[in-house]
Amino acid sequence: MSSSQYPSFHAMPQDMRDAIAAFHADAQQIIDSIANKLESSYRPLPLVYHYTNDAGLKGILEGGRIWLTDVFDMNDPSELRHGLSRAQTILNQMAASGPAESKIFAKDFAALDKGIERAAHTFICSFSETGDDLGQWRAYADNGRGYALGFDTQGLEGAFGKATRTPTLERGTFPVTYEDSLLDDIHRRLIERMFSLISLPSGRQLSGEIIVAYMVELLTALASHVLHAALFFKHEAYNNEREYRFLEMHRADAPPPVKRRPRAYSLVQYVEFDWKTLAPGALKRIVIGPAANRQKASEFARECLREFGPSNVQIDFSQIPYRPN
Repeated sequence: MSSSQYPSFHAMPQDMRDAIAAFHADAQQIIDSIANKLESSYRPLPLVYHYTNDAGLKGILEGGRIWLTDVFDMNDPSELRHGLSRAQTILNQMAASGPAESKIFAKDFAALDKGIERAAHTFICSFSETGDDLGQWRAYADNGRGYALGFDTQGLEGAFGKATRTPTLERGTFPVTYEDSLLDDIHRRLIERMFSLISLPSGRQLSGEIIVAYMVELLTALASHVLHAALFFKHEAYNNEREYRFLEMHRADAPPPVKRRPRAYSLVQYVEFDWKTLAPGALKRIVIGPAANRQKASEFARECLREFGPSNVQIDFSQIPYRPN
């Protein structure tokens, strides 16, 4: 869905190409302004936690890498489509009283749902500000038998920011916001900024090929920014997770080299972050899950630390009285 797939994009009038470029710039400002506002009112806790099972603990210590998973291969990618559907509702409302071409555009935007993965290449690793949350023990740490790895927030963020960068790559860390009304406001501002561009080809006697290329580019531009905004949010029902995200986003026309791991008859795409080389002292604490065998789980954690490091990591136990079914 990038412009490189449509040679006619380069043949369209310069003002149309400039309009899309200006929308990209303005949309990024809209998203950045909200992100900066959220960040300025937020003070991260000293530690962020990553929930995992015993194999995950060993892999993170032995390999020294944390996996960032393709957002559409995550356990529940519906949260992104949740944001997309809210943008769709706003676009439909505006198109209802807009010109005919806006109604067609809204219909085409809805059809993007099946191919929205191509709008950008986005990878996330989820952390939490709480290291002892029952819902996350159940969902992400072997039903309470696993571990929560507590990393120094500033140290890990600093290392992530220093990792290799390219002009087509964006990295960021941020707390997830559980406020749908704020997400709606961002989407409304994006769509209002874009809406007049839908009619830009009208009455210009352009070829169908050029019009299609322009509309595809505009659809992709809106979808990529809608998705970007949605990454900062999650449904209010997940507020207990207090999620803190590490994000790596690659431009649609610049896919990164990825690795794949099996899961439930599918291959999950991911990229790696070498935390151990860049921040070897970032791991500060390991919490053992509430359903784990305390003796065996603590012995396993200590053995992994002795074998792979780092040293001086505190090992604690969950305080939740929980037993799995």
